[in-house]
Amino acid sequence: MRNISIDLYKLISSCLLFLLFSTLVTVGFVVSVTGGVSHLFQLDVHLSGIEMAISLVMFISLPFLFGRFCYYFYQMVKRGRRFGIAVFCYQNLFNPFNFLLFPSLLNSDGHESRRRCLVSAILLICIYALVFLAGT
Repeated sequence: MRNISIDLYKLISSCLLFLLFSTLVTVGFVVSVTGGVSHLFQLDVHLSGIEMAISLVMFISLPFLFGRFCYYFYQMVKRGRRFGIAVFCYQNLFNPFNFLLFPSLLNSDGHESRRRCLVSAILLICIYALVFLAGT
C-alpha cells in the first residue's frame, strides 16, 4: 500500500476555502430572503450558513463517494482477484465484501482498488458522522 501523507498547507487552504464558501452562501441566502444586509452581523445567522454549506457539501459528495465506492469495488472483484479465487468461495467466506478485509486474495490491481474503496468508505463515514454530530 501507498503511504498516506497529510499536507497541512492543502488542509488549511481547503478549510479556509470552505469557510469562504459558507460565508458566500450565508450572504447570498440572507440577502435573497430578507432583501437587506442588517442580519449579516449576527452569529446565529453565520452558524446557520455553515450548516447550510455542510448540507450542500453532503448532498453533493455522498452520491459521488457512494458511486466511487461501487465502481472501485466492482473493479476489485472483477479484475483484482488473484488467479484461482472465485467471487463466492471459501477463501472469502462466500462474501465478496471480505475482499476488503483479506488483501492476500488480491493482485496489485486489486490492492489499488481496495485502497480506493477504503478511502471512499472512510470519507462516507466521516461525512455521516459530521452531519449526525452537527444535527444534534
